[in-house]
Amino acid sequence: MNGMGRPEQINMFKSFDADLAILPELKQKNIEALSPTDAVWITNNHTNKIPKGLGVLSFNQTRLTELERDEDMEIYIPLSVQSPKYNFDLLAVWNFYFECKQGRFKGVKGEEQLEWAAIKRYKTQLNTPCLFAGDWNLGPTFAEENFYGITKELNEKGMASLYHEFHGLDISKSNHMTFRTPTKKYHHLDHFFGSELFTANMINYEIPPVDEAVLSDHSPVILTLK
Repeated sequence: MNGMGRPEQINMFKSFDADLAILPELKQKNIEALSPTDAVWITNNHTNKIPKGLGVLSFNQTRLTELERDEDMEIYIPLSVQSPKYNFDLLAVWNFYFECKQGRFKGVKGEEQLEWAAIKRYKTQLNTPCLFAGDWNLGPTFAEENFYGITKELNEKGMASLYHEFHGLDISKSNHMTFRTPTKKYHHLDHFFGSELFTANMINYEIPPVDEAVLSDHSPVILTLK
C-alpha cells in the first residue's frame, strides 16, 4: 500500500466509507489524514525511522478498546469493537510466518512458530462473537496446509472462513485472488474468519479484481453486514 500516504490512496479509501478498517503496510504518520474515530497501530520494524505497521481504524461511531496483548507475538492486535449495531472481539492480523524480528518466536519454525501460537492463544482469550481478519500471507493458493490447519483451529471455536461461507466454496477453493506479485503470480492471502454473528448477517463479501488494484498489490476485501 506504500504506507497509505498518497492522495489518491486516501481518496479511494475514504470512498469505501468503512466503519472498521484493517490496514497492513500503514505508516503511523499517515493515520491522521484518514480521520478515524479511534486508531491502534503496531509495527515490528524498530530499525526504520518511518516503518510500516498494521493499523486498525474505526469510523462512524465505531469505537476500539485494546485488549491484553503478547508483545512477542508482534503484529497481531486483539481489540474489542463497539459499534451502533454490533459489539465483538477482533484479532487484526498481519502474519509473517516464522520471520519474527524479536522475542521468543524469533526464528522459530514448525508447529511452535508464531502463527500457530497466536491463533491458539487468541482463540482462547477472545470472546464470542469474534472476528479474526487481515493479511495472513497464506491461503488455499499458498501455504495451503497451514491455512487448512488454522481454519480447523478456528472452526473449533465456531468460526468459519467468511469468504468460503458466502461463496459456497470448499475451503480448498478460491475464485478471487487478493494479491498479485510483480511477476504476475496470484494468491488468495487475505481472510476474514467470523463466528455466527458474521455468518448470519453477511450481505456481501466483495473482492474486486486484483488487476484493477492499481494503488496496491492487494485487492481490498470488503465485508458488509446487515
